[in-house]
Amino acid sequence: MANLQRHRAHESLNMDSAADWQIQTVNSITTAESYDVSNYHTVHLMSTQDIYFEFTNSSTDALATANTLYLMGGDTIYSLKVPRALGDSIYLWIEDKSGSGASVRVVLS
Repeated sequence: MANLQRHRAHESLNMDSAADWQIQTVNSITTAESYDVSNYHTVHLMSTQDIYFEFTNSSTDALATANTLYLMGGDTIYSLKVPRALGDSIYLWIEDKSGSGASVRVVLS
């Protein structure tokens, strides 16, 4: 069960509001990388190449690309809700699908 006491009342209800807006440094990704998204509700992604993504509860998990969904690269901004049922620690894993390197922009809110 997710620990909902670490959020304010409107955040515990998982309402569509952002108490924070953290722009991350643009990353060039070829292998799997993780982001700690435990304190956020939404992850906004934009990538130059197709990327695999997965949410886990461990910073040491490997990305299982054979079973994972991917997002198409380009000018599209994707907004992903952070799944609270994974536990207190939640990590977003992303990896370039082509292996040639994807430039990924990430905003946590």
